[in-house]
Amino acid sequence: MESAQIKPVKTSTGLKVFFNLPRKLYKDDPNYVEPLRMDLKKMFNKKKNPFFKHGDAQVFLAYKGKNVVGSITAIQNRLYNEFHNDKTGFFAFFECVNDAEVTQKLFTAAEMWLRERGLTQITGPLSFSTETISPGLLIKGYEYPPYILTAHTLSYYPNLVEDAGFIKAMDVIAFRMPIQQEIDKRLVELVEKVKKTRNISIRFFDPKNFWRDAKIIIEIYSIAWKDNWGFVPPTEEELNDIVRSLKQIYIRELTQIAEINGEPVGWGITLPNINEALKHINGRLFPFGILKLLYWAKKIKGLRMWGLGILPEYRKRGVDVMLYYHSLIEGQKLGYTDGEMSWVLETNTDIINAARLVKGEEYKRYRIYTKNL
Repeated sequence: MESAQIKPVKTSTGLKVFFNLPRKLYKDDPNYVEPLRMDLKKMFNKKKNPFFKHGDAQVFLAYKGKNVVGSITAIQNRLYNEFHNDKTGFFAFFECVNDAEVTQKLFTAAEMWLRERGLTQITGPLSFSTETISPGLLIKGYEYPPYILTAHTLSYYPNLVEDAGFIKAMDVIAFRMPIQQEIDKRLVELVEKVKKTRNISIRFFDPKNFWRDAKIIIEIYSIAWKDNWGFVPPTEEELNDIVRSLKQIYIRELTQIAEINGEPVGWGITLPNINEALKHINGRLFPFGILKLLYWAKKIKGLRMWGLGILPEYRKRGVDVMLYYHSLIEGQKLGYTDGEMSWVLETNTDIINAARLVKGEEYKRYRIYTKNL
């Protein structure tokens, strides 16, 4: 049996091979959605991705003869380790044929690269930013297609990773919910009570003052998320890059800011599931993909609650319930039918309980793994 050879990617040609591999591995998976090639190129471009100002990464490919059979990316995030006073490295973009030898050699290469940089632990899959790609390997819900900016992985991956010596670090959950639902009367009564007794109001994002409202969201995010497991504060350049990306697809009525006595205390962003359109263009906008994208974008029926941030001193006061309720109401008005709330840490009982208030049902689970080096 031919042995696998691992090679680091150092050229644009090698990156192209890396980008093409998932299409081969998922060719029989009807739920696979190929990411936009232009987004992948930007992500790995050290001049265009602000991550590389405080981090580094190395892609490795596994070959058997001339055939590419696997990939992995080792990531060093210096900002993460400074924030947590830690020495953790990460892996991401793990894709592989069902072969333990190939998997082991890929991880050996990634682990060696991280050890050479003084790191003592490897965790993943966690990419350059959890805001743009959800973390973890899918361990439940393979039969469902991925929503926008969420992962979809093959069912045998967890076994390969565990056989390579990794153990569970954390699970994250995705909830699905019907948008066109009859809202529980108890929830309506709770919302009315919170509105009256705590003076909480919800307003829409103002496109005429885009960067003013974007700054409000960024400031609340930086405070509200700082104690979350695995959080690393993005730089201002990274945050602005995320905002510019979301600007292309956000919906005014579904980008909401919660206020108490006129002061912002929280926000919720729900995005249209653009994956429903992307699956028709095979990752390429040109020459004809852009026309297909515009056509299918008009037929999108799904929404994903992408993010929620509430200042710590205003939690447990009903702000989250107000945001969920008003997002659901506006989604109904706009004619959407299906929804996903993700990703949610398995330890975040407040959000899990709130998801159930709007008939959220856990239907996907992702696992983040770790291993000492």
